[in-house]
Amino acid sequence: MADSRFAAIRLFIRKRWPFTNKITLLLIVFLTSLFGTQLFGSEDISVQANHALFLLLFAGGLWITEAIPPFAVSILIIGFSIYFLDDIHFSVISSDWEKYINTWSSPIIWILLGGFFLAMGAQITQFDRKFSRYVLRRFGTRPYTILLGCMLVTGILSMFMSNTATTAMMVAILKPIVKVLDKDDPFVKALFLGVAAAATVGGMGTVIGSPPNAIAMGVIQNAQIEFGFLEWMKAGVPVALMFIILIWFLLKSYYRTSYQSIQFGQVEEDSDYPLRNTVGNRRTVVLTFIITIGLWLTSPLHNIPVALVSFLPILILTVSGVVLGEDLRLVPWDTLILVAGGLTLGIVISDSGLADYLVGQIPVFSNVYLMLLILSLLTTALSNIMSNTAAASVLIPVGVSFLPDYALVVSVVIGLSASTALFLPISTPPNAIAYSSGFLKQSDFRFIGSVTGLAAPVVIIFFAILLFSHLDL
Repeated sequence: MADSRFAAIRLFIRKRWPFTNKITLLLIVFLTSLFGTQLFGSEDISVQANHALFLLLFAGGLWITEAIPPFAVSILIIGFSIYFLDDIHFSVISSDWEKYINTWSSPIIWILLGGFFLAMGAQITQFDRKFSRYVLRRFGTRPYTILLGCMLVTGILSMFMSNTATTAMMVAILKPIVKVLDKDDPFVKALFLGVAAAATVGGMGTVIGSPPNAIAMGVIQNAQIEFGFLEWMKAGVPVALMFIILIWFLLKSYYRTSYQSIQFGQVEEDSDYPLRNTVGNRRTVVLTFIITIGLWLTSPLHNIPVALVSFLPILILTVSGVVLGEDLRLVPWDTLILVAGGLTLGIVISDSGLADYLVGQIPVFSNVYLMLLILSLLTTALSNIMSNTAAASVLIPVGVSFLPDYALVVSVVIGLSASTALFLPISTPPNAIAYSSGFLKQSDFRFIGSVTGLAAPVVIIFFAILLFSHLDL
C-alpha cells in the first residue's frame, strides 16, 4: 500500500513539475548560492570578490550534487570568470580573461597529458598487464603475501597511470585467482578492497598520479615556489607506501582466510584499448618510460622544465606508431578540463580579493598544526562525497588564503589528503570498480575508510613536518 502511494506521489510530481531532477538540483544550487552570497558577502569588498564568492559557492554546490558533469562545472567557472566576474552584463569582458583561459595550457596540464600518454602506451601494448603478472608471481602463493603484492603493484602503477584503469586491470588479473576460491571466503573481500585502496592512495606518489596533486602543484607554482616532480615524490611516495602497508595490515587482521596456498590462473586478455602489443612496441614504451621519468626526476640537474619533458612521451609514442590519431579519444579530456577549471577558480579567489576577505571572516586558529588538521579532515570528508579533484580545487586556494606563509605545506597536505577517501563505493572510481565486481557490499568499505580517514591527517602532517622542517612550522 505504501509503495503504491509513493508511486502516485512521484507520478504526480513528474506531471506537475516540468523540470527534470538535474535541472531542479541546478536551480536549487543556483538559488542557494545567491542566498549564500547575500548572506556572507559584503559591500566593503570589491564587486569581483562578491562575484567570486558566488562562483565558489555555485561551483562547489554543483560539484557536490553533480547536477551537471564535473568537467562542465570547470567550463562554467572559466566562462563565468571571463564574462561575469567584473560585471554581470554579458557584454563586459574581464580584463584578465586571457589569464583564466590560459590555465588550459598551463604546465600542469602538459605534465598530466604526458602522463596520460605514458599510461595509454602501457595499456595499448599491455605492458602494464605483463609487468603486473611478472611482479605478482614473485610474491609466491601465500594469500596475504599475494595481497601485499597486488596492493604494491597497484599502488606503484597508480603513481604513473590512471587509478581507474589500474584498478580495472588488476580486477581482471584477480578474476582467475578468485575462480579457484570460495567466493564467501573473507580473503576475496580483502583482495578487492586492497586493490581499490592501493589504487587511490598510490596516486599520492607523483604529480601525475592524481589530479588533486596537479591542482596543488599549480597553486605552488603560482606562488613562485620552487617545488618540482622529485620534491613531490619525496612527500608523496613515503605517505603512499605507509598507507598501503597500513591498509594491508588491517585487511590481513580483519579478513582471516583458511587458505594456506593460492595459485595464479591465466589472465583473460581483454582490453578497452586497441592492442598493438608487439615486442617492438613494448620496448618503445619501456624506453619512453625510462627516459621520461628519468628526466622528470633529474630536472634540477639539466634544468629542463618538467612540463617540457612531458612532450617526449607524446612525441615518441605518436611518431613510433604506438599511439595513433584515433587513440586520442581515449585521453581523459574531462580530467584535464576539470583541472584547468580548478586552477582558474584558484586564480579568481586569489586575484579578486576573496581570499583575503575569507581570512577575515572565518575564524583561523593561530596554531598551524591545528589548521592543517582541520583542512586535512575537511578534504577527506568532502572527497568522500564529491570529486576529489573538485574538493582540492575549492580547498587548496581557500586553505592557502588562511595560511599564506605556508602555501607549500597547505597545498601538499590538502593534495595528499584528497587521495584518502575510501569510505563509500562512490568515493572514488577504484572503489566503484571493486564494488561492481559483485564481491563487496557497501558496508565493507566503512572499516578501511574510517581508519584511513582518521589516520590520514596524522600521517600526512607528520611527513609534512619532516619534509618542510626548514619552514619552522
